[in-house]
Amino acid sequence: RSGNSRQRHRRDSGGSYGRRSRRNRSLTATKDSLLKEASSTKDIDNTVKSNVMNGNNDNSIANTSTIVNDNNGLQRTKYIIEEQAHQLSKVFYLENLPFLIVAGLFLFYILSDTLSNIAFYRFMWLSSLLTPPGAILRWKLSKLNGTIFQHSRKWKWVPYGTLMANVLGSLVSISCVATYQHVVVNGSGSYSKDGWLAVFLKATQVGFAGSLSTVSTFVKEIVDISKKYPSHAKSCYYGIGTIVCCCLLGLSIYSPIVRSSAGTV
Repeated sequence: RSGNSRQRHRRDSGGSYGRRSRRNRSLTATKDSLLKEASSTKDIDNTVKSNVMNGNNDNSIANTSTIVNDNNGLQRTKYIIEEQAHQLSKVFYLENLPFLIVAGLFLFYILSDTLSNIAFYRFMWLSSLLTPPGAILRWKLSKLNGTIFQHSRKWKWVPYGTLMANVLGSLVSISCVATYQHVVVNGSGSYSKDGWLAVFLKATQVGFAGSLSTVSTFVKEIVDISKKYPSHAKSCYYGIGTIVCCCLLGLSIYSPIVRSSAGTV
């Protein structure tokens, strides 16, 4: 009988111990789950706050926006949108400001020429009108640099696009000067110095030819060639050759026109 009592006691003790062990494991699992959930909630909260401060309006913020204060998030987003709109408007005005200034001056010169009929205003708006074509042609010719004679070691270093721009600009300019001298100055007097032809020739010389030719790029290319070929005189060849070529071609155009108007040919 005593043996049976001891067996029942051991069996009851074992069952009680097993139940306590299972209950402790369940409590531990529940505690771990709660800790993980709290940690996850804290991470989400920090992520949402960080996204709101950085202005990221993605779906994760929309799905978890209840964790943070909605009013603060909306105010922050509104502030960011207003700031970005302000920056865009500022960039727009800065980029278009030169165009607006030129357009305003162009309209002012046309209106002044129409109302007062002064040659200066006519010259200014005609020069402004002829400048863009010269600048565009100059830009197109600059693309020829490095493409002509690119397989020739002897001549590929020459910036032919800039050379052609300067030569053409010089020819157009000297042609306008010679024509003005021939028609207006030495002419029969049918063309006034303030007439449309005289003003157009001056505007073409200043506007078109002036924007077609370039001095800054010409000087920069001379410096670049001298640095690239320090032991050669290629920069001197290019600089002197451009000036001599422009002078000779200009003289060949100017001299016959002016001499013919003076009656000496």
